[in-house]
Amino acid sequence: MKPILIKRCNGLVVALIMALGITGGWLATDGPITTWRASAAGQGPETIPLKGQYVKKGNRADTIRATLAAFGLPNLEGEWYHIGPFDNTDNIGFDTAYPPEKKFDLTASYLGKGNVKVSWQKLEGFTPGRVFDLIRLYPRQRTNVVAYLYHRFESPISFRMQVSLGSDDTLSVFFNGKRLLHEPYYRAAAPDQDFVVLDIQRGINELLLKIGQGGGDWAVYINPAHLPTIVPAGIRQQLDRDFPWNQPANKTSTPGGREAEHYRLMTIPLPNDCVLEVGGLGFRPDGQLLACTRRGEIWRLENVLAEDPQQIRFHRFATGLHEALGLWVESNQVVYVVQRPELTRIRDTNGDGTADEYIPVCDQWGVSGDYHEFAFGPARDKEGNFYITLNVGFGGGHQAKVPWRGWCVKVTPQGRLEPVACGLRSPNGINMSPDGELFYCDNQGEWVATNKMHHIRPGRFFGHQASLRWVKDSPFAGILPEKAPSGMRYDGVDGTGRWTGRYPPHDPPAIWFPYGRMGQSVSEPVWDTTGGRFGPFAGQCFVGDQTRAMVMRVALEQVNGVYQGACFPFRSGLQCGVNRLCFAPDGSLLIGQTNRGWGSLGGKPYGLQRLVYTGQEPFEIHHITLTPQGFDLVFTQPLDPASLASPQARSSVTVSSFTYIYHSNYGCPEIDTRAEKVGPLTLSPDRRTLTVPVEGLRKGRVYEIRLEGIRNERGETVLHPEAYYTLNELRR
Repeated sequence: MKPILIKRCNGLVVALIMALGITGGWLATDGPITTWRASAAGQGPETIPLKGQYVKKGNRADTIRATLAAFGLPNLEGEWYHIGPFDNTDNIGFDTAYPPEKKFDLTASYLGKGNVKVSWQKLEGFTPGRVFDLIRLYPRQRTNVVAYLYHRFESPISFRMQVSLGSDDTLSVFFNGKRLLHEPYYRAAAPDQDFVVLDIQRGINELLLKIGQGGGDWAVYINPAHLPTIVPAGIRQQLDRDFPWNQPANKTSTPGGREAEHYRLMTIPLPNDCVLEVGGLGFRPDGQLLACTRRGEIWRLENVLAEDPQQIRFHRFATGLHEALGLWVESNQVVYVVQRPELTRIRDTNGDGTADEYIPVCDQWGVSGDYHEFAFGPARDKEGNFYITLNVGFGGGHQAKVPWRGWCVKVTPQGRLEPVACGLRSPNGINMSPDGELFYCDNQGEWVATNKMHHIRPGRFFGHQASLRWVKDSPFAGILPEKAPSGMRYDGVDGTGRWTGRYPPHDPPAIWFPYGRMGQSVSEPVWDTTGGRFGPFAGQCFVGDQTRAMVMRVALEQVNGVYQGACFPFRSGLQCGVNRLCFAPDGSLLIGQTNRGWGSLGGKPYGLQRLVYTGQEPFEIHHITLTPQGFDLVFTQPLDPASLASPQARSSVTVSSFTYIYHSNYGCPEIDTRAEKVGPLTLSPDRRTLTVPVEGLRKGRVYEIRLEGIRNERGETVLHPEAYYTLNELRR
């Protein structure tokens, strides 16, 4: 296929402003460089002085861009434009050359999907080096669509630069009239999924991205991958020392990688007539597993823990439900199920293995017909009360059209509904911790900067303002507001960097999950109560992600009575998006999966897998404890002191931080990312605790902690060398 040329519009010149003389780092003194004029005739070399300095930021991506700017080189920042959406039904848009692909004309308009007129618009809020959510641009046309992003920049010299890309889903890249990449992906977006080399010419250059969406999320990532070779070698080496480059493994081709040495994955084969889009999982006292599905069925699985999958038997236990998204097993005969319109008690009255009694327990929340009005749960307390979380709508009009949308509600043993807390958006999963505390996980969207986990307490507000519509009818009228202020940062600082003490008017999350790096569509939190049969993380929490087809780990602590803590990667390479988790009687973890509506990594549309601890203890950060001076990192195994004894030992732990803005926009990029100053490291006598002093800790920020070169006594590096600590309260 011949590349499609992008003709330049002479009337548009968008100059990329180069930030020169940024303070910090060290001045490059390698002198002038030799380059070539960009011309068809291939004129001889010209000498251009290239001066600048290394500018260290909080991570590799930001440092590359800041350093490029300091040298007066293009770094993909500046003006970007977008246009769309165009039709991608049945992936037709992937190979269709829509008008923006043929000619860039900022003044032109075209017919997009549904014959709606579309035109080029400035791309607001876009920052290279971050996964950017495209749904925020086109919230009403978010499925089976294509959009284009365009960037025009000027370079003082000709050189080659490698660019890192990621996309959800399909991706095509055009540069100066040549198509460099054209791949029909179906995946979640993340950094470093693809790489292209841009042959940047002196003068004006044009970059066009085409991103197709086939269901679920829709996002894109781009950033310079490395400092180009025209930057002095000393500076490039400094970058690699500060932020070592590790070529990312292709997790779809090597499922699990090193993770599989510690937690092996078993796939449970399904009968041909079983569409197991899992909405809920629970074990009966007799060891049989119940799995409810989005198709409205409950399946009963015998011998689900057998090593030989041929011994597993599937039986259809119940049918005719309306999108069952959670269950709670009471006995071998009785199970409670959350359907979209009600909580239902289902019973096998005659013991034949099939349900024959369906009794509504509570149907006192509203359903308007909006596709997004999901109902999740139930969690149950010691008094027999059930707790259910109710999605807000997403189909136009008010997002809480009917009562208790965006609320957590309690259903008493008598079937009475009582509102508990509000401000929820898409709370796909609610559960009790071992000590009886209630938590839920919520998904990025309007009023929700990124995925998060909250501690639920009665009468609390968690941020999404659509639910405030029903405060007047709740027990909290006059206590909770009916409208709340917004626009402030979570760390209490204004846009000028001045501390104001003005925080968002809602309970902060116990955990922020940085978007893209720690999942994109979180689901149910589940606590490890296996007493060590699942490895060294007993008492900690595990959270699935539906888009990234992964399981994450959460270690919480209480500071001044407020929950906060760290999240870590745990196990990737699953066959489909993770919707439900359930610990089995033998200590293994059952993983229920579905990707319909949102898409996921893994390639399968639904399924059931089982994660088994191999007995080989992983070398990990077990948990992180906040101290008055910084953090204590506690490891599963003793460290080798020699790995901390080098002159560069302090750089073996880097800490950066960022925050978010509380606003009604769909999600929020990480803002005010900065490198934190780390003091001298101290290792405890048992060599399991590493004390990391960090200056100027501030509440309302997420602290990203990365380890490089730290090893255990066997010379092994940390399995997952990154962690993200949500700081809500400072240690007194």
